[in-house]
Amino acid sequence: MPANEGAYSAAWTRYRCWSLAFWLLFVLYLPGLASLSHALGWTRGDGSPVLVAALVWMIAFAVVGYVKWNFRCPRCGGLFFRKFDDRSWRRDWRHNPFARHCMHCGLAKWAAA
Repeated sequence: MPANEGAYSAAWTRYRCWSLAFWLLFVLYLPGLASLSHALGWTRGDGSPVLVAALVWMIAFAVVGYVKWNFRCPRCGGLFFRKFDDRSWRRDWRHNPFARHCMHCGLAKWAAA
């Protein structure tokens, strides 16, 4: 079996696609809006189309970010990057966007099986 195939490969591929979309939307926000407004001639006038395009871009960024950060672990089905801390003095969500292991079952990120 090739190294990139395993029991969890479909889930990791889905996560990789959402992550790529997240970072592309983040990095290309200003250059993308500038190019779009220049190409469509939105630099003239009151600027309303640019504001609408920026709002749509920000909503897309928020939706993609929400899906990315709420990725479910392929092994246990819990949220990979978040866990509820049920200690009586805390009772809050713990969130680690850079987690290398599932915060529920400890599955390593990118694990094949």
